[in-house]
Amino acid sequence: MCNKGFTLIELIATISILCIVLALAVLIIDSDIFYLEKMADEFIMDVRNVQMECIKTLGNHKISIDIDNRCYYVYDNSVIVKTVIFKDRYQIDYSNKNMASVGFDIEGIPVNAGTFKIMDTKTNKMIEISIVPTTGRTVIKE
Repeated sequence: MCNKGFTLIELIATISILCIVLALAVLIIDSDIFYLEKMADEFIMDVRNVQMECIKTLGNHKISIDIDNRCYYVYDNSVIVKTVIFKDRYQIDYSNKNMASVGFDIEGIPVNAGTFKIMDTKTNKMIEISIVPTTGRTVIKE
């Protein structure tokens, strides 16, 4: 009698080997694959939120960039309401070196508009976020 098929031990051994290989593959996949885009989107939402708050409340809302500590702060009347710190391999930079913050007037026109760069130092991938000086429009350049 000829039995064609696999024994239970052969199936368990094969499945366990496949699980080990898949576990190693998951560890190799970079977990920061979408981190750069996520941080750019969060920064844009914060800029637009500051712009809307300046229009609504006539307040002194602004975003301040701290290049050395790889973070930015969202201010509401000189009080920090949000701090966003980037991971070690990411940097944020601001083209307007004389001013470290950007704010808006009551019409939504930016004060100290410029271009922000968020860069992955490991892959050298960069996303540029520009705030148009006359309109306050926020634009992503990749």
